[in-house]
Order: sequence, then structure tokens, then C-alpha cells
Amino acid sequence: MDAKTREKTRKLRMTESISAFKEELRAITFEPIYGDSVKDIITRLTTKIQELSEKYDYVIEFPKKADVETDGNIYYFTYNLRVRTKAGVKRIQVKVQYIMYDQEGWVGMITEIS
Repeated sequence: MDAKTREKTRKLRMTESISAFKEELRAITFEPIYGDSVKDIITRLTTKIQELSEKYDYVIEFPKKADVETDGNIYYFTYNLRVRTKAGVKRIQVKVQYIMYDQEGWVGMITEIS
């Protein structure tokens, strides 16, 4: 390999679109997930996202904390996910709404993917 070829190889950057992955996440938007607590729903939701990412051979890094807003019995969480693809790291913001609908019942759903 001569110097010109090596230089061109270095300059080529592999890019990858994660739009198909985001569309599949959007497909489960407003799909209710029921549980006994917010923690139970978060576990189910992260499992769903993890299974979907494995289908694309991506690695998801979930944040330690989420941005949280409350309005009575409604909680709004914003998760900033890091998606590791073969080409690099992409960021996806997932907004989830948790609602207490009964004394012990909770429902959660993704409301926005960006």
C-alpha cells in the first residue's frame, strides 16, 4: 500500500444511519407498559430497547439518571441514550411518561423519540 492509498483510507469515514432503529422505537411509542412501580416499568422498557438494539447489533448505554418532571401523579422522564454502532456513537433522546392510575398500578409509555 503506497502513501496515497493509506491517506485516502484514513480519510474515509464510515457513517451509519440509525434512522431505522429510531423508527422501530417510534413504533412502540404510546404502547402502554403496565407494572407495580415505576422501577418495574423502567426495567421492562429498558429490556425492550435492549432487545431491539441487539437486532441491529448496537450497544445501548443507559444513563445513570434521567431528567424528571412531575405533575401530580404523572412523571415525565427524559433519557439521553448513547447508541454504539459500528461507525461510532450516536445519541437518542427518549421521553417516557409514567402515570399512577390506581392505588398500586402504574403505566408507562414512550411519548417521543428524537
